[in-house]
Amino acid sequence: MVLSIFKNKAAKAAMAKAKDDYIKAAELSDDSRSARSYKIRIGTRCRAHLDKVFVEGAKKTAAYQDQCASAATQGKPRPEPPKASPFQTAKTLNGVVYTYVPPEFAEEVFSLGCRYQTMQIDVYKAISLVQEVADKVALDLDLDQPLTTLQFLRDEAGQDSPIDDSAVSDKDSNELQDDNDDNE
Repeated sequence: MVLSIFKNKAAKAAMAKAKDDYIKAAELSDDSRSARSYKIRIGTRCRAHLDKVFVEGAKKTAAYQDQCASAATQGKPRPEPPKASPFQTAKTLNGVVYTYVPPEFAEEVFSLGCRYQTMQIDVYKAISLVQEVADKVALDLDLDQPLTTLQFLRDEAGQDSPIDDSAVSDKDSNELQDDNDDNE
């Protein structure tokens, strides 16, 4: 009992530190090497966090669907739907640390994981929408480089970079159409 109290207290302190680290990184305004390094470190943790929240959303949705089916067959009320946590753990070179992203980002990515699990969105849409959230986090932290999320899904889908349909100009579309017409 006493050990769990200390463990719980340490976890709460680590979560508070993770939140403080994110806020500090977002508020850093100098362009020194140490400030950029700090922001990159927190950004890397955020990327891992977003990936984990997406997977958690998918897994908890699968479990939730099973619980709902079980409750329906037993005539019991539906359980509460799963929710995202703004805190996750991530492995670093220095061990396991807590990570934090603001709740609105965590909830959005969690919801996308749920939608992906229930096939409301496909792999490409999931990658694109989660990347949009990651771009918001990168903007919040004022990072020089974007955070590339869901690399495991990108690898599975054979995709090297984020999908951006707006990057294809009308000229490119016409050339693609002309190439297809030539092949027919």
